[in-house]
Amino acid sequence: MTINYDMTNEEYHLSPAISSSAVKTVATKSVAHWKYGQRQHKAAFDMGTAVHTLVLEPHNASTVWCGPETRRGKEWKERKAEADESGCILLPEAEYAQARDMAEAVRANKEAAALLGGDLVCEASVFGHDEASGLDLRCRPDGWRKDIDMLVDLKTTIDASPQGFAKQIANFGYHMQDYFYRRVMALEGVEIDRFTFIAVEKELPFSVGVYELDWASLAEGEAAVKAALEQIKSAQTTGNFSTGNEGLQTIQIPRWAFQYTKLAT
Repeated sequence: MTINYDMTNEEYHLSPAISSSAVKTVATKSVAHWKYGQRQHKAAFDMGTAVHTLVLEPHNASTVWCGPETRRGKEWKERKAEADESGCILLPEAEYAQARDMAEAVRANKEAAALLGGDLVCEASVFGHDEASGLDLRCRPDGWRKDIDMLVDLKTTIDASPQGFAKQIANFGYHMQDYFYRRVMALEGVEIDRFTFIAVEKELPFSVGVYELDWASLAEGEAAVKAALEQIKSAQTTGNFSTGNEGLQTIQIPRWAFQYTKLAT
């Protein structure tokens, strides 16, 4: 078991230990999708990383660069190569301004700003062996308030309203992430009392919402994680990384598609 405060994001992702993303993939797809899926870098990730840096690590704001208007052309390629070599993030001009506005909106939110104060540790890499599942696990919380045993997770979203962000939580498995992070931290002897999401919209007015999950959502996340860990351990033991789609199956179109017969079961 260990907590590493200096590990880079790239080094963290090289670890073979099971992550929250792996668990969510198994829970929503299959062990095969986790085993054979490739971790890809998408331009959209740069925006999220930039906002995280500007909000959680403002002392590293200089690593977020403003580039040309678009990701095309010689100038972009040259600046991108320079940014990559320097370990920096390059954004097109409009996206750079957007990221700064989103970060400012978070800092201007009284509740969010309070959560980001105190004894806040950002991007600590936590590893531990989980005896219950027999697996090595890892997590990298956005923010860890050591003074009040709280984890803080910053999310970008298209809808920061309670209803809108609740849908995003379900769609992206954030309720699983909540339980999984608590479980990994507990392996290091750190009992997390609260897990709080800060959601910031990607477009004007850059609305910000601060949320914690209710007990029912937490229970669902816990059950999903435990089931996924069992599947991963079983697959590693047997070597059977199944998609779960084997054999002939009878399926039904979604209920909303029944407009003429109303025969949905």
